[in-house]
Amino acid sequence: MTGRLCAEYSLRRPLGANLFWLHNASMKYRAIIRDAWVLTQENKSLIWWFAFAPALVSTLVAMGYVFYQLLLFWGEKQGDVGGSALWAKMYDRAIQLSANHPALMVVFVVISASIGLAYMMLPVFSQGALIQLIARMRKGHPLSIMEGFGLGLRRFLQLFEFHLLVSTFSLVSTITVAVSVYRYLGVDAFVLFSWVFGIVLFVGLFLTLLFTYSEYYIALEDRGMLKGMLMSSSLVVRHWHHTLFMLILMTIISIRIFINLVIALLIPLLIMGSVLLFGTFASAKIGLVIGGILGLVALYFTSYFVGVFNVFTTAVWTFTFMELRLKKEMILDDSEGEDQVSLQEE
Repeated sequence: MTGRLCAEYSLRRPLGANLFWLHNASMKYRAIIRDAWVLTQENKSLIWWFAFAPALVSTLVAMGYVFYQLLLFWGEKQGDVGGSALWAKMYDRAIQLSANHPALMVVFVVISASIGLAYMMLPVFSQGALIQLIARMRKGHPLSIMEGFGLGLRRFLQLFEFHLLVSTFSLVSTITVAVSVYRYLGVDAFVLFSWVFGIVLFVGLFLTLLFTYSEYYIALEDRGMLKGMLMSSSLVVRHWHHTLFMLILMTIISIRIFINLVIALLIPLLIMGSVLLFGTFASAKIGLVIGGILGLVALYFTSYFVGVFNVFTTAVWTFTFMELRLKKEMILDDSEGEDQVSLQEE
């Protein structure tokens, strides 16, 4: 359809006018978002196989991190600056547990290590599989879950390397460093270095915008990490008139991160509140059971919601990338045609 439209248009306009028209043709943002949502709703298997598990693991890790930060801040109010007493207490409990229940301690270590490895690798693998499956479905290929596993493994190392690099200047990393400065060095040091955090945050957001399409170059065109980052920057700069749309998508992703943080904060508070409430009026065991059930239900729905949102945003970005690449190819083809006509006239 696009090729026929360009061909018909080229019969009525000179090549230079075609180039201007192709360069300034507006993307159908509403159609991209609608198609991405339809794809998400009609392919639930993508959510269950490639989005739910990463969302579950990420939510568990976020819960543990937020709970740990709350314990540290609570300890500081009790005079435990830096959390040294908390770490000492955790170490003593671990030694006591390993001495009294060695099998339980082994199970705990294995589960913790599995969650850690899954948190590091599963989101990258799933993202690579989702990008390639969604792109293939966009081209009319049927959905194949088994093929998705192979596609995710084929691009895993390159995507893992890219995610390790961009995580150094991510929003979460900047907030973590800022919180650590506030906790260990005090309010004065935090205020003193606040302008540094602001600059790092701005630069990180700018680089994140430039590298928006890096993982899509890596996953769909088999580019290396550095090559994909350079090509992504070039694509973003070339199509600067689509920056507003990309900023909207970045806002959507930021809202997703904010929702994850809020849910990660609410789930531990829900469990702790249920335990304390029922422990006051009844037995502590009943409160613990009810709190655990409520926490599991909240964790399930949270992971499913985040998984749906991840498939949707990945589809939006994939469709946008494919549209921009198509526009770039048409511009290059039209430029080559104009050059050939000029040479023939000479």
